[in-house]
Amino acid sequence: MRVSFYTLGCKVNHYETAAMAELFTAAGHQVVAPTEGADVCIVNTCTVTAVADQKSRQMLSRFHSLNPGALVVAVGCYSEVNREAVSRLPGVGLVLGTGGRKDIVSLVEGALLHAPLPEGTAPFARRDFEELSAVADSRTRATLKIQDGCVSFCTYCAIPFARGALRSRSMDSCRRELTALVAKGYQEIVLTGIELSEYGKDLTGRPTLLHVIALADEVGVPRLRLGSLDPRFASEAFARACAKSRSLCHQFHLSLQSGSKTVLERMNRRYTPEAFLENARRLRAYMPDAAITTDVIGGFPGETEAEHQETLAFLEAVGFARIHAFPYSRRPGTKAADMPGQLSQREKARRTRELIALGEKLEAAFIDSQIGTVQQVLMEEDGTGYTGNYIRVRCKGTANELVTVRLTGREKNIAIGEEI
Repeated sequence: MRVSFYTLGCKVNHYETAAMAELFTAAGHQVVAPTEGADVCIVNTCTVTAVADQKSRQMLSRFHSLNPGALVVAVGCYSEVNREAVSRLPGVGLVLGTGGRKDIVSLVEGALLHAPLPEGTAPFARRDFEELSAVADSRTRATLKIQDGCVSFCTYCAIPFARGALRSRSMDSCRRELTALVAKGYQEIVLTGIELSEYGKDLTGRPTLLHVIALADEVGVPRLRLGSLDPRFASEAFARACAKSRSLCHQFHLSLQSGSKTVLERMNRRYTPEAFLENARRLRAYMPDAAITTDVIGGFPGETEAEHQETLAFLEAVGFARIHAFPYSRRPGTKAADMPGQLSQREKARRTRELIALGEKLEAAFIDSQIGTVQQVLMEEDGTGYTGNYIRVRCKGTANELVTVRLTGREKNIAIGEEI
């Protein structure tokens, strides 16, 4: 059969789409573009915002319009929390939510034959961690999902309802996947998860993310990069262990969302700006070259101009290497959607522009602070690559090659490297 995919949302969703595509290819099916006459159209949906909900519905309908005779399959977070609504959309013949991805080939084949779901494979039953194989982001880099689920219940987010309880890939499975990726020649492996910092809490013996980092060193991973972390996880023990790791990249994405204590309380983020700053400084004390990157929401409900200015000042105090800023989007069904003080789209956009502008300034400052240093750059196919601390560098080298360079200058947000 001919199968097409479309993905909305986070990096974990993109990882899961790539893993599902590999399952179809391994089963002898062909992955094609939606415009190439697909027999099956799979949309990996997102529900992080109301806009994501709308886009998920639009893409399911668009796939049906492009391929009116095809089976349209809805997977992912939006279809998990809106199963009935999704199942009523024209053309949607199978709704899997955030379960059933490992069995998706047999489930799709059964749906095409109008067969009932096999007993015990209910797609909405999130039992254990789905051990989807690692997927290649490029010739140089692969991503391995080692954790799923979230129980944080931030007031703006519906992901805990969509992803369910914490589940982790077993240490034995981590070892097998990491070893296989090293054997295939990948120079960098990215560990990802919905709440990566919570890895192992559901496993016997309660291993932690630090155990996976040590495992990567043991099996010879050239470079290991971590996905987004809860800032509370950056403890003294974590910083000390990271500094000792041979493979770990010195880039830490600590999700902030706001630099105002009162806004963080309304978000139910469970840390203060002071605690965040202390942990960021601790990471830099052990790894002076560390890049601290983050996410920030502009215009959260009730955010005053003074609270917005607190966030801008806090971003400068931390000195982030990169900031992903985006406006608050009202998500029905979350506590924040019913909070007073909802800001206008215009005001949220203004505040987000200021966050983005500051982020660009701080990124340039971080790159400038690294000028003159010697770095290893993992080359991509476009003549640029990334240092361990996530600076994009233009230099000579071939794809999948680790090149040692000295940073000599900067052009906008790209550093210039001279091979030594």
